[in-house]
Amino acid sequence: MESAVLDSRPDVIFVQSPHGFPFSYEDVTRLLRLAGSPLVVYQEGDAWGGNKRLPVSSRSWLRVADAVFSVAGGAQLAMLRGIARKPVRYVPHTLPLDCFPEQDRPAPPGDGAVFDVVTIGNSVVRARVLPRLPGAGERARVVRGLGRLGCRLGVFGSGWHGPHARGPVPFERQIAVLHSARMSVGWDHYGRYPGYFSDRLPISGAAGRVHVGQARPGMGWLPGPGDGLHLMRRPRDVVDRVGDLLRSEQHELDWAGERLRRWVRSRLTDLQSVQFMLGEFLALPSPPADPWQQIAAWEERPG
Repeated sequence: MESAVLDSRPDVIFVQSPHGFPFSYEDVTRLLRLAGSPLVVYQEGDAWGGNKRLPVSSRSWLRVADAVFSVAGGAQLAMLRGIARKPVRYVPHTLPLDCFPEQDRPAPPGDGAVFDVVTIGNSVVRARVLPRLPGAGERARVVRGLGRLGCRLGVFGSGWHGPHARGPVPFERQIAVLHSARMSVGWDHYGRYPGYFSDRLPISGAAGRVHVGQARPGMGWLPGPGDGLHLMRRPRDVVDRVGDLLRSEQHELDWAGERLRRWVRSRLTDLQSVQFMLGEFLALPSPPADPWQQIAAWEERPG
């Protein structure tokens, strides 16, 4: 990395979740000094808290960052502000454009699906052991509730057991798996963090299937049920909504899922996220005003 930075002499260094690299504060300050002191824009693309601690490498970059963005609000914003000693702005998870060629065409009709419902996500719940991640117990309750609906359920991810468990799915195969169902369901960790959702929400939306997920404050800028996205407060509400949707005509579900796919593909991609974060420092096109103006004002209107 050092040779690449020094050779390019960048005006801006963009750092995204550098957790797997052994950066110390001394390493970072030396690199920036040799590179001519470029601006540093840092994005924290994961949620942290509880037993999951932010690594030293991330803290090192945060201490030198000129601008900081986080996919989660609440306690996470406060934590990052305390390290960076500057304001932290919200930026949501977005669709990675390079991973899913299926995103650019409508989903196949749902009446030929193998499953009624698919959910993707690991289970970290163990008997008589406190889950390491907040929300893991609620995710397990969602899956158990879906199992009681008597529908064709596919549960993908590690740690699940029972008749509906299908094992892990490679990241780039997620949309293909979602196409095998009439609709998708998700429940994220860190439910108390305003604005937070994992990249599984935009990926599910880009699959062109109706998606039922978790609601929390700060997500009012997202589309609603009329556009195929149903966000519910409690696990039992998720299960109840899925039960209602299972009784819908398939052509209605397909059209709502297609509206959601078009919305995500045109408004919530990683390209637009980069335009949003770096547009202040580089001459880049602006992302679509809908929803990025609302995202820009998120700190003022988090509810």
